[in-house]
Amino acid sequence: MSKKSKSRININWHEAATCAFQIELHDYSDSLEYLTEYVLGKNSYRIDLLIIKKLTVIDIPKNIAQIFRTFNLLEIKGIGSSANIDSYYKTIGYAGLFIDQTGRRNQYSSLDISLTLLSSHYPRKLMKHLLRERNLQVAKPFPGVYYINKETFTTQIIVTKELSSKDNLYLRCLTNRLEDSRLANRLAKDYGLHQEDELYTRYMQQITTANLKWKGDNSPMVCEGILNLCGTNSAEIIERTRKEDAEYYQPKLKQQASQIDYLKSLLKKNNIPFQLDADSDNS
Repeated sequence: MSKKSKSRININWHEAATCAFQIELHDYSDSLEYLTEYVLGKNSYRIDLLIIKKLTVIDIPKNIAQIFRTFNLLEIKGIGSSANIDSYYKTIGYAGLFIDQTGRRNQYSSLDISLTLLSSHYPRKLMKHLLRERNLQVAKPFPGVYYINKETFTTQIIVTKELSSKDNLYLRCLTNRLEDSRLANRLAKDYGLHQEDELYTRYMQQITTANLKWKGDNSPMVCEGILNLCGTNSAEIIERTRKEDAEYYQPKLKQQASQIDYLKSLLKKNNIPFQLDADSDNS
């Protein structure tokens, strides 16, 4: 798919990842509460996903949730990118703010918090930084799950590309390159058993759209296995994507543009140079 073709398709990876986590942890749904884009107090800072463990005495043996505490903050990186140093420390900062703005004074501490960074690829630069500059220890108890030991908060980095499809099928398939026919067939089979569940449907809508391909004449074409398991066609996918773009992404883009313009006016007023550089640390 060309860069031009990719730009036509907006995928809500946060929703897909949130659905994937809920599906993976379905057996413990009575003990967990999910809050997306959780706002920290009066600030504009948002946590991608907050999972509250309502019954702290109950252990969750699932590989992706063994570190869970009462409050579990998740930073979700976009597909094709990896966790980086900035996002790592941003998440730690959010955890500190969360403690400060939650409950009574001194009610919670770092012992009540866990951090999870969800990354498509192994974050090589971040890991090198943690090992060499922070002298932290990294353990890998399960495929794709890395514990960052001796950090202020209990922290793990989940690399979806490395997860076992046997244990984490929906997180493993969180990709725009679902080209392994065996993996796609497993997903199709499992989805067929749960297709009446809205959670599974929302997940599959994003994955189907993400795996939309374009032929040389710019006509849409979807991996046949993905199309079949959703019982839809290319026209329906495109129409749904355009509708979501108009209702979800365009208002967000306009809001961000307005905020940037306001920031630029303040900087200009105070004679501060302004330059917006893209963050390209995806390794």
